[in-house]
Amino acid sequence: MSKSKFFLEKVLVGVFCAVFLMGSAITVMGAPKKPKKDKTEIAAASEEPATGSMTIVLEPANAQREVGGKVRVHIYADNADTLISMGVQVSFDPAILQVVDAKKYEVFEDGWVMDADGSDATTDDQYTTPAVEIDNINGTVTMIGGRLIGSSTEGLSGKVLLGLVVFEAITNGTSNLNVDLGKYHPNDPADTFNNFVTVGGTVDEPTNVPGDLGMICVVSELACEGDVNGDGVVNPLDAFIFKNAFPSAFGESNYNSICDLNGDGAINPLDAFIFKTDFPRSNCPSCQ
Repeated sequence: MSKSKFFLEKVLVGVFCAVFLMGSAITVMGAPKKPKKDKTEIAAASEEPATGSMTIVLEPANAQREVGGKVRVHIYADNADTLISMGVQVSFDPAILQVVDAKKYEVFEDGWVMDADGSDATTDDQYTTPAVEIDNINGTVTMIGGRLIGSSTEGLSGKVLLGLVVFEAITNGTSNLNVDLGKYHPNDPADTFNNFVTVGGTVDEPTNVPGDLGMICVVSELACEGDVNGDGVVNPLDAFIFKNAFPSAFGESNYNSICDLNGDGAINPLDAFIFKTDFPRSNCPSCQ
């Protein structure tokens, strides 16, 4: 048994014993009852346009943190079709949040890398510019990315990761996360550059931007950070979701950003400790 698994069993033994004794959704032999949709799913469903239209999705779309806590938010283009460029700007309330890290997904196989000869074996011709722009004074993060991989360029389709932002909670309050296109025409603010372009040259801008696609609530103490499914309580349903994601790191199949409670890109004993501290709770602060 790995050290991580052993640690999780120790810190969560009380959690899962309580789960079994309560005759809850998690049983030894049977499958769990279907949990309520978390707020991420609800937000995505409410914004879903007609089939075939691309949207922007934030994961997690909703989170609650104590002052000093961090939230790692992933930005996706969902239902994309052969994208070779992207551009988004995420706006937030700088009085409530500050950005401590922000990155485009710069991976050769399925990310935003320009490579003249189309070979990942040669790195002297790979480009990841322009750099991500972080403005903690005005509360914006802007990321622009392109993907041209030699003569055999293929666009990115399906659910495409654009990048990530790590926020730190600095004071009580609630901040919406508004997503807009990355760049507008400097001489005519009503006109946009072609931020999202397909391999065939078609412009395919997301249908749900600009819009408030997420929300982070900050309280000075007793935030329900372990409420990973966003239903206002920390209970066996949250324990089931967390258990399935533990242990994991970004890029692994069971990694779930909702369970990355300290925003460091891994779900490990540090997150397990935060979750254990919160379980069980039904007195979660409300956020406006």
